[in-house]
Amino acid sequence: MTKTTEGGSQTLGRGLKALTLIGESSSPLTVAELAEKLGIHRSMAYRLVKTFEQYGFVERTPSGDLELGARLGALARNASKSLQAAATPHLATLSDELQMTALLVVFDGEAAVTLSTAEPRHADATVAQRPGTRHPIDNGAPGRVIRSQLNPDQYPAQDYEFSYDEVIPGLTSIAVPVKLPQNKPGAIAVIYLSQELDQTQVALKLTAASARISASLGVRA
Repeated sequence: MTKTTEGGSQTLGRGLKALTLIGESSSPLTVAELAEKLGIHRSMAYRLVKTFEQYGFVERTPSGDLELGARLGALARNASKSLQAAATPHLATLSDELQMTALLVVFDGEAAVTLSTAEPRHADATVAQRPGTRHPIDNGAPGRVIRSQLNPDQYPAQDYEFSYDEVIPGLTSIAVPVKLPQNKPGAIAVIYLSQELDQTQVALKLTAASARISASLGVRA
């Protein structure tokens, strides 16, 4: 391998690690914090972020915090079009019925990734979750559902998983498994501002929607 090829591989690896760090961070990162986590000079991190911004992979908030850009969401949507097409109408129905944001979450080999979302159409206020958002499978209700599919001996499956104030501060999530082709790990979930409700009833509606999505994909629930 030539030095040029090695350098290109290192740059690509650093870029992918940077996107992972930004996407999985529990709180927004600044460029300086990203540089520290990557172990590189701040000027190099600025150049890296500038390139990501040019291609829409990263956005900077007015305060200077980094977040994943809309381009990654578009790539995530295109990655599994048949799965998204099967899930979208059922997520929309579920979201309207519960007046909560509904999510389809899959495993990308490293983390839980939001593939598709639906927000209630007639709600006064909704909670947004951008497709392409990633978080570790040890955190959040959908992540733990996926974790139990990957390692059922260590993490036995529950009827549903519940989380509060984990992936997104101040939000609650309830999630159940969804059976996908080739036994790929997946979950459907709702996220909402904390309120008193019957979690079991919400889980039952999620389970029914999960079965409908699996049936649309030709997978036995």
